[in-house]
Amino acid sequence: MTSPIGVETALLGTSAAMEAAGAGTMTGTTAGAAPEITAVLPPGADGASAAFAAALNARGAETLALMADLTTVRALFADTIGVSGLGYAAVDGINQAMLAF
Repeated sequence: MTSPIGVETALLGTSAAMEAAGAGTMTGTTAGAAPEITAVLPPGADGASAAFAAALNARGAETLALMADLTTVRALFADTIGVSGLGYAAVDGINQAMLAF
């Protein structure tokens, strides 16, 4: 049923499910990439190579932390869309009931 303000609650539910699936994909991809971006070995035996590898590993750890934050935000966005859809459906049901009187 379409609400009077033009919101498709089924579409909001689908969007919420797609965003939640996207957050799950991001989690899996980030976890799969973690070993490769945080375990860089020095290309040589000198101090500069060790420092370069340490810098790359630190950057990889920062990237993982950022991706964890982005994944959390996407999951929260999915939850917000889902709750909004339920709210619109509830209000639409109340409005339809009121119009029946």
